[in-house]
Amino acid sequence: MPEADDLALARWEVATLTGRLRSVEAERDAALEERDRHRRLMLALRGSRSYRIGRALTDPMAVLRRIRRGRPAAQRRRLPAGPAPARVYVAVGLDRDASHALVRALRQRIVVDGDHLPVVVTDQPSLRGLQVPGVVLEYLPDPETWRRHDPGADWEALLAGRVAQLCRDHRASGAAVIDPRDPPTLARLLSN
Repeated sequence: MPEADDLALARWEVATLTGRLRSVEAERDAALEERDRHRRLMLALRGSRSYRIGRALTDPMAVLRRIRRGRPAAQRRRLPAGPAPARVYVAVGLDRDASHALVRALRQRIVVDGDHLPVVVTDQPSLRGLQVPGVVLEYLPDPETWRRHDPGADWEALLAGRVAQLCRDHRASGAAVIDPRDPPTLARLLSN
């Protein structure tokens, strides 16, 4: 009888793993569909008249330089052939509202100009476990919480190691530290 119990347990484990695999595959398919939908939206937005007017208003000198050189005022950039490179944003010390505003601005930026994958390192507990399509969120406990968890550990070394690991994992083209006193807006993100 114990062999029958072992066989039933093994069947249950295989069924559980199969269900989890199907769930992960469904999440992957949904993420790819979401990415493709955002690319289509981005291309439609870039081709719109209002986007070209907005770009001309935010950087009129670039439009004048293009006109003087005899090039058309609105040149379309092509999407990169492979996956977009990542950029790590270290957003430590932001309050709840500023953290959410930053994630929203990054999300909007990649819809408008999907030239990179934003990877946000944050110590904001309200973002822990949050899933934002097109933005990778990495939660790191704040220094006080980390000291209570591991009193002998250096939090700055933990942060530096985690940022370095994310840069390697996502093949990041660079990293930016967000100033908690002056987090970037969508307009500033688009101008960079």
